Amino acid sequence: MILVYIEKYKKVTDVAKELNMKQPSVTFHMKSLEEEMGTVLFESKRGRMILTEAGKALYPYALKITGLAAEAKKVVRDYTTLDKGSLHIGADCITGTYLLPELISLFSDKYPGTRLQLTIKPTHTIHQMLVNQDIDVAFCQSKQSRQGIFDGFQHEELWVDDLVVIFGPTHPFTKLEHLSPQLIAKQFFIQHAEGSFIKEFSLAWSNINVVHLWERIQMDSPEAVKLAVAHNDHISFFTRKGIQQELAQGHLMCLPIPEQTKSTLTSYMAYSADSSQSSLRSEFVAFIKDQM
Repeated sequence: MILVYIEKYKKVTDVAKELNMKQPSVTFHMKSLEEEMGTVLFESKRGRMILTEAGKALYPYALKITGLAAEAKKVVRDYTTLDKGSLHIGADCITGTYLLPELISLFSDKYPGTRLQLTIKPTHTIHQMLVNQDIDVAFCQSKQSRQGIFDGFQHEELWVDDLVVIFGPTHPFTKLEHLSPQLIAKQFFIQHAEGSFIKEFSLAWSNINVVHLWERIQMDSPEAVKLAVAHNDHISFFTRKGIQQELAQGHLMCLPIPEQTKSTLTSYMAYSADSSQSSLRSEFVAFIKDQM
């Protein structure tokens, strides 16, 4: 555990604070681990504590051991009842904002004694959090095959959606039935967060169609993207499911993305393939499947 936290925080004082220990105790555990392994695992550089090459080689195993220990405690704690326990759910911006909140609320009503935490981050961050075992269940949208995204994890296909061009009700695009890449390239474009699947898609799309998107603004919040598009002459790409309310109210309009034969994307639920999972996570996974 000490090695994992040193890699995460890079400072002994921060590790001591995280583990509610005194700094000499952390140092003692570091030295003890090095003696046990028979080699130097930590070194100080410019005020930071980093792993040596030997420490880096040991890190994946330490991460797995730490995760298994935490999971074992959780299994024991949640074994007898689903009225207690906590579940950390991670989701990308679109899935976490528009598709999950209602389902999480329904599950919480069913098991009122549980504590559910939803973390919403860009797609790549959620993937990494799942790999690092910082979350129990991940929800992401992607155009890639699920085998390539979630190697080593259990995964379920959930919703199917597609990407469209969105624009406000007074934008000149409202008079058109079809768009071209060249028309889109002439518009002010609001880009999505770094690491999001929509940004990756838009960059790939512009490269394929040999156009340059006029990116005037980048926003981390999908809600902010929609509001900005609705109230000025900018455009963006968005998922159709994420704009249903705005389409019904006439606040936004949309058209298919041109020169894109496959704009379909899929939402996936992924979690550790380890069979020693908590009963709460098992029930949550089953609940989500039942809602599909």
